[in-house]
Amino acid sequence: MHRSRRMFAAIRRIKGTLTHHKVVHPKQQHHSALVAYLATHLCQCRFSTDSSCKNSSKNHRYVTITFLTDVEGDGAYFDRFVNHSKVLGFRTREPQFGRYARNRRSIAKQGATEMMGLDWNLGEWAEDYFPYDKEVVFLEAGDEEETSMLVYGGDVWDKGGADLYVIRQLLSLHARYPNRVHFLMGNRDINKLRIADELGVWRNGSGDSRNCGSHVNGSALEPLPFHGGVYWLRGTNLPGDPLRVVENEKGGIASSESSIFSQNRAKRLKWMLENTMGSIDAFELRRLELERERTAITNASSAFPSRHSRRSDKGDPLHDDCETNSTSTMHVTDDEVAESYIRSCDPNHGLMSQYLTRAKLIVRFGPALFMHGALPFVPDENEVHFPTPWLNAGFNSFSVWIQELNRFASDQISSWKEYAHDFKINNQFQRKGVWASEGGYSNDTTGGRMFGKLLQYGMNTLPDRSKNPSVVYSSWMKDGMPLEELEHPCWYEFFRMQGLEVIANGHQPVGDMPWPIQISSSDGSLVKFWILPCDTSFSGDTSWANIKDKCCDERDNVGRGSGPNGRGDVAFCETLIKICSKTSTAISISVHGCLSDGSCYDSKIPTKATTHDYSSCGQQYATEPLQFIDKRSGDMKKGVFWSKIQVGGRYLVSYGEGFDVWNALIVRHE
Repeated sequence: MHRSRRMFAAIRRIKGTLTHHKVVHPKQQHHSALVAYLATHLCQCRFSTDSSCKNSSKNHRYVTITFLTDVEGDGAYFDRFVNHSKVLGFRTREPQFGRYARNRRSIAKQGATEMMGLDWNLGEWAEDYFPYDKEVVFLEAGDEEETSMLVYGGDVWDKGGADLYVIRQLLSLHARYPNRVHFLMGNRDINKLRIADELGVWRNGSGDSRNCGSHVNGSALEPLPFHGGVYWLRGTNLPGDPLRVVENEKGGIASSESSIFSQNRAKRLKWMLENTMGSIDAFELRRLELERERTAITNASSAFPSRHSRRSDKGDPLHDDCETNSTSTMHVTDDEVAESYIRSCDPNHGLMSQYLTRAKLIVRFGPALFMHGALPFVPDENEVHFPTPWLNAGFNSFSVWIQELNRFASDQISSWKEYAHDFKINNQFQRKGVWASEGGYSNDTTGGRMFGKLLQYGMNTLPDRSKNPSVVYSSWMKDGMPLEELEHPCWYEFFRMQGLEVIANGHQPVGDMPWPIQISSSDGSLVKFWILPCDTSFSGDTSWANIKDKCCDERDNVGRGSGPNGRGDVAFCETLIKICSKTSTAISISVHGCLSDGSCYDSKIPTKATTHDYSSCGQQYATEPLQFIDKRSGDMKKGVFWSKIQVGGRYLVSYGEGFDVWNALIVRHE
């Protein structure tokens, strides 16, 4: 008991700030911040011909935040989300090709034999290049006192075959509604800083495309930097294990005997994506996306039409259904794919740099907090503090800590940009190797000194294999189920003292819909706080269980379908948080979408303002394990199921093991 008192006392100390900061009660501070934000920035945008909201000064009482996360380049899922969103929608437009439209005339005049000499957009940022027939807009609010925002939770690329499409749609929406669109950094976004460090930067990043056909360019002629492997493979004896790498030259250039490809950018990139970034098919998917863009330019069509990405009869991972007579003439070489990653990840001119420049590690609006992963502290420690591992220290103020995290990320991105500038001026690779070989917050390579701290912050573990205290990679889940320590009353006390009501995040897949975790008080208070993990990227693999001695609906997952990743063709989910700017409280929290069996749902999650009894949601359905039949294997299993939401007169309950999730719909009286 005395330990609990120490924990509560430690949490109460969070209300204090560092000595050089004015002490402000957290709830008062973020209430004022939310009101000021809405009064200064938010404006009422109409679904009309005028898509810009920059000049409007309308104040709003209510703001509805839609949370989308972990799209990972799945353009079909992105479209499905927007098409079913209560906040967002699509509007048709003409594709815009900029200077690349001249390629159409060149091919028509000289034939496909001249294609190798043409200049193509390979992922660099260009305001006049948007090769799509639709763009995202905010839907018109039904009430003049209401407006809406989008928070994107990170992980834009890697698995879905439409990386460039998804990021261009997000950046386009941000450009038109800069105060209503907010980005978070995910681990898959941060790790793209490694491209410049391990492959080089775009020599023609100034925008001068003269003598720079996409088949030959300045960066492709540079020698690659010495690569000593990656620290998280140390001791595995796999390619990339630093203990296997052969160092042979004082100059630092890797030898042909090295386990890391020394002079072939495409081969090195394939190895990086497949073995160090968890992106097995990304190289070939990028090739297909570039081919679709070239087809679109040649045919004056859309590079991502509304109906898209179906598996071909030949088993190709992604089949292009743009209007084209022959995709063979649109072939993209390995070198061009590598160049696409170099350009799209160029620190100053790439699409990913545009995203990261606008992104933060944490976003807070009044009672709602958003991050990619989870809060990286354990509430049952004797001394609570908020970690900043790059400083080897922590903060005792939650609000100041958030400010420090975002300042740190912004500074690191600025240094990343300076790195590219210096690289071009010096006209040579740095010679001390790459950050990934040793890792750490005190890495002495050029990249390590300039932006390696952010790279490390985006990793799961430190070089000594200890846990990295990061909001990017931490998780509210363990072995597929919510952390047991979240049941401790000190979490409720933390939410209450900080004026929080809901935390939404992505990062770890949790089935085919978010996994609500109820943060309850120990005194039986009806006020509920919530944690909402929202990564549904494994929806296509979610199973449906028949629980023994329970009346369950017979359901089946419709499967992964035609997409190249694990979402399937039907499942989606939108999380909506409605906030009152006057009181800084959550008026409503809701989730709606489609489950992996094709059935739809629209459910509320209780808040202070909720009068309905949803007390059983967001916690264990039963304390004892329940037996169920695993339809995939036919075996009998058992597990403690979690009550997620109410769907009609039934509870949707789920059980997880790692990334595997089993669902069941149980009648309410059960």
